[in-house]
Amino acid sequence: MQEEKDIRLCEPAPFIYFENGQIAVTDGASVWLVIVTCEAMKATALPPEKSLRRLVRYAEFYRDLAAASIRRGEDLDGRVWVRESNVLAAKGSIYLGGHPRSHMQERL
Repeated sequence: MQEEKDIRLCEPAPFIYFENGQIAVTDGASVWLVIVTCEAMKATALPPEKSLRRLVRYAEFYRDLAAASIRRGEDLDGRVWVRESNVLAAKGSIYLGGHPRSHMQERL
């Protein structure tokens, strides 16, 4: 059984490129570029907006979504996409099992 490594934010700092936000994450051995679509940023919280401020504020949430994709093998050439459907699915499961995700509970 493979040991799960902790995936964390790393350099470069989050930035907006064209319509999408981008953040970098690492497990200490590899680095992935996480591309957060405009629609995903807008679906994260009200009011709907695509901004660097939102990208930075929710970077840990997007990191967690990306980490789940990486663990499922859904990364491609060092890139992971976070789409609106990922955000909506995560928001819908926040209270499943009676254990809210601490970094999302305050912000949603």
